Amino acid sequence: MKIIQALLLSISLSFAAHASMEMTTVEPIKGQISIDVPKGFTLMSDDMLKRKYPSENRPKIVYTNESGTVNVAVNHTQMPLDDSKLDGLKDFMLESMKNYQPQAKEIMVDNKKAYILDFISRATDTDIHNLMLITPYNGTVLFVTFNTTKEEEANYLEAGKSSLMSIKFK
Repeated sequence: MKIIQALLLSISLSFAAHASMEMTTVEPIKGQISIDVPKGFTLMSDDMLKRKYPSENRPKIVYTNESGTVNVAVNHTQMPLDDSKLDGLKDFMLESMKNYQPQAKEIMVDNKKAYILDFISRATDTDIHNLMLITPYNGTVLFVTFNTTKEEEANYLEAGKSSLMSIKFK
């Protein structure tokens, strides 16, 4: 009986943590885009960016928690994309990432059609839960990605979903 009570208390505390996660609004692209991120997140240092994203195609704007285990990355690319090509890009992304078994969900964010790709990737020491939003913005592809280690997922996944849905275009 005590085990069940402890389990129920743990679950209720987990739900309370989700409901009470404070968010703050940031402008990753000044005057153009705003997004809510968990309070306390800061811009990732260049050194940490290079370690976590070794490719030269790394995002330039990443908000992260203190330990770098939970991130919100914004990458406004130069790759052309208009509304009519979004479905094709989504299909291409799903095919190119099929080893991760991604799931795609069509959403509306600030009255713009977008897709969120949901998938698990592997880091050297843990699994990473990724939510990648793709949408056209000013004629090119905008990627906004939330990712969290499996260890932090229970604390941050709902906040990550809220973050992606909070995007505002100015």
